Amino acid sequence: MFKKSLLLLTLSSVVAVPALAAQAHGATPSPQAKTTAYASAFSKEDGKTKQSPSKVSAKAIANKAYGEEHWVTISSPIPSGWVIVRNQGNMNLIRDLNNAPDNAQLWVLGGSPIPTGWIVTRYQENSKYIQNVNNAAYGAQHWVLISSPIPTGWIVTRNNGNTNYIENVNNAPFGTERWVLLSSPIPAGWVITRTNGNTRYIKNIASAPIGYEQWVLLGSPLPSGWIIVRSQGSNNLIKRVS
Repeated sequence: MFKKSLLLLTLSSVVAVPALAAQAHGATPSPQAKTTAYASAFSKEDGKTKQSPSKVSAKAIANKAYGEEHWVTISSPIPSGWVIVRNQGNMNLIRDLNNAPDNAQLWVLGGSPIPTGWIVTRYQENSKYIQNVNNAAYGAQHWVLISSPIPTGWIVTRNNGNTNYIENVNNAPFGTERWVLLSSPIPAGWVITRTNGNTRYIKNIASAPIGYEQWVLLGSPLPSGWIIVRSQGSNNLIKRVS
């Protein structure tokens, strides 16, 4: 009788362990789904718990929340807003950074994509330290690596070796002016009014009234709804008509 009870207990444990593992990782594999993606699983070896790749259905990877992680093959595309945080053989561990908190920061692999609105502030061996600046306030400033993407509406104002100093000019008032490096992007609605060495002076005319006129350099971007009414030397006089 004792042996029979022990056998039943052993069999019930074999069934329960995979169920708990699936629950821990939010996986809900469907028997009919094809296995096309990978998620994290845990195994014990020498009394220590370690993470290793194991297959789950593609259904289980869809609509995941911020911070979710999954193992994928190195040939797998990386979804928008996801990053590569670790590599093991021919597998990458990816993490969802969509809807990340303001100023969230983490280390990612050197070959990882950088989500929109994130910057690279440090580099160490084969890793990059990235930060979320999507909701940064107007005027926020950061030192970033030269290789860092510059978010939309940010400008480069200074350089120091392999780093750039960037500033957020989204929502800048009409008429705001800034000196930027030649390598700086020019935000939409801004124009170049003069240059000095390796810098350019730019001005925000995005909300100018109809009929407003502005002298700009020949190489300046021309915002939508503006026309060139006169040229003089290396300058153009532009006017807003719509």
